[in-house]
Amino acid sequence: MRWVICVTVLVIAMAGPASAIQKPNRGQCRQIGKQLEQHAMMVERAVSRGNKLWAQSTLNHMERLSARRQRLCPDLYPQGTRAKAMAEMRRLLATAGKLALKFFTLGAM
Repeated sequence: MRWVICVTVLVIAMAGPASAIQKPNRGQCRQIGKQLEQHAMMVERAVSRGNKLWAQSTLNHMERLSARRQRLCPDLYPQGTRAKAMAEMRRLLATAGKLALKFFTLGAM
């Protein structure tokens, strides 16, 4: 009878930590964000060099990273209208910066 109680207590003790909700690792979420930024620059480089396969494979990898980041920390990076608007604003600012660079350097850059 004692061994039944011991086994029951042991099973309950082992099941506790396994069912605990794991908090997201904020450092890992930031790292994935930095990787996404780096890969965005790689896509621009691939497009500028005319390498469609490289650009497409990098975009596919970015989708996998985004899905992983969304799964790990959904509260940090919501996929709502605000996040989409901020991404669009970043793209517009990047384009404006490139155009300004070409304008002020008279096309040298």
